Amino acid sequence: MTKKKISATVDPERLAEAVELTGSINVSSVLDRALDALIVQERERQWLAAHPATDLPGEVVPDLSALPWEGD
Repeated sequence: MTKKKISATVDPERLAEAVELTGSINVSSVLDRALDALIVQERERQWLAAHPATDLPGEVVPDLSALPWEGD
């Protein structure tokens, strides 16, 4: 993957917390993970906005009749 150098101003406490939580050894990997999470979140938000709840299936009840039960 090609990388692009950027300059960013961030909250140092949030950055330190992110580094601690992820165990990342550099800021670049923390920002990569943050961008990945943002992209996934935004794609999900856009998909849900484009598909009204009325178009989505409701709860699917699994058929458990073939599973063994205690006492059988």
